[in-house]
Amino acid sequence: MENRDLIKNAVKYINNLGANTTTLDDVAKNAGFSTDYFNRIFRNYTGFNVMEYVKFRKLNRAARMLRTAHDRDILSIALDSGYESHEGFTRAFKEQYGKTPSEYRENMKGKQLVWADNELNATAVAEFRRVLPDFVEMDSDEAIDWLLEKDAKRYGYTAVTIAINGSKIVSDIGSFENGFLTIDNFFEDPYLTLVLDDLSNLRNYIDKLLLFNPDHIDCIFHKDVTFDDVKATLDGIKIKNIEEKNETMYFGEPFVLPKEAQKYDIHVLQTQDLEAVDEFIAGYPDETFKKTGGFGLKNLLKKPLEQRPLSQPFGVFCGKKLLSISYDGLQSTHGFCLNNCVHTPNLPDTPKDAIKYLYLTATNAAMEKGYIPFEDAQFGEYAKRHGEFDAFDLGFEKVNTVYSIDF
Repeated sequence: MENRDLIKNAVKYINNLGANTTTLDDVAKNAGFSTDYFNRIFRNYTGFNVMEYVKFRKLNRAARMLRTAHDRDILSIALDSGYESHEGFTRAFKEQYGKTPSEYRENMKGKQLVWADNELNATAVAEFRRVLPDFVEMDSDEAIDWLLEKDAKRYGYTAVTIAINGSKIVSDIGSFENGFLTIDNFFEDPYLTLVLDDLSNLRNYIDKLLLFNPDHIDCIFHKDVTFDDVKATLDGIKIKNIEEKNETMYFGEPFVLPKEAQKYDIHVLQTQDLEAVDEFIAGYPDETFKKTGGFGLKNLLKKPLEQRPLSQPFGVFCGKKLLSISYDGLQSTHGFCLNNCVHTPNLPDTPKDAIKYLYLTATNAAMEKGYIPFEDAQFGEYAKRHGEFDAFDLGFEKVNTVYSIDF
C-alpha cells in the first residue's frame, strides 16, 4: 500500500476517535508505519503533525456539539472531547477558535451547520502541493468575491459551494483571472473544480493535474465553449468519460398551481406529521432515504422550530398518506442567496403530478425568502424519474455549463 493510502487510513482513524485518547505510537501502528518515520510523512501529506491533527479534530467535534447540543453544559462537552477539566478545554478551544466555548456557542446561535463545519478539507492543500508545489493557496473569501463580481449569475453556485463546502483554493500563478482550482474533501472523496477563462489554458492545467492522479475534474469557463471543443482540446489524454451538465436559475414570477393540485395537501412537515413520515420511510428501501436525507427527517421534526435549519422539507399528502418529500438547500454567501435544487425521493408509485406540485410549492417558498432557484439535476433521466418535467419547461435559464471529466 502506498504512503498516500496509509495516511488516508490514519486520518480516518483519527476522525473516528471521538472522545477516545490516542498516542503517536497508536496512530502510527494503526497506519502501518514506524513511529520515527510517521510524523514527518504525516505532515508532508496533511500539513499537521499527528497529535496536532488529533487535537484539531477533537476540538472541531466539540465546536459542532456546542452548536447542536444545546442541552449540554460545557463541562460535559469537554469530557466528551477527551479533556479532563473545563479550564484545559477552554484554553485549547480558545487557541484554535479565538473564542472561549461559551463565547463561540453564543456567537453561533441560530447559524445553520454546513459541510464546511466538518473541516474535512483541512488537509487538502498540503497533499496537493506536495505533488504540485508550484500551486499556492489562495484566500477563499477573495475567490468568492472575485466570482460574484465577475458574474454572479454564472458563478453564484460555485461561490456558494466554496463557502458551504469550505473548499480550498489553489492557483499556479497566484491570481484568479487566468485560472484556479477548488479542492474539496480530499481524504474522503477528492473532488476538483477548475475555473478557467477559456480553453487556451485547459490542456496545460489538465496535464499538470494528471500528476495528482485525479479520478474526476469539473471544468467551468468565463466564456462559452462547446462540448466538441473541450473534447478536441483534451485529445490524446486517456479519459473515461466527459459529460456536459447544465446549471440553471429561475428569475420568473412565483409558479401558479392549477386547481387540480388542490386534490393534494402540500405543507411544511411538522411534528404532527411524524406518524405519516414513519409509515412513508418504512415503505421503501433504506437506500432510497440515505440518498435523500430521509433518516434525518424524523430527528429534524422533533427539534424546536428555532433549532431547525432555515430550509424546511415539504410533504405532499393524499388524505393522511404521505406521497413524497421535498428537500431543498437554502444557501448563501457574501449576500448572494440561492436555493440549491429541490430533490424528491425516487419513488416509482408516487403520482407524477404530485411530485411536480410539490416541487413548485417548495420552489415558491424559497423565492418568498429571497432565494434564487437553482437547478443542475432536474434534467434528462433524473427528470423522467422525478415528475417527468424538465427545469427548462418551467422557465429556468441556463447560466453556465459544467464539463465533468472522469479519468
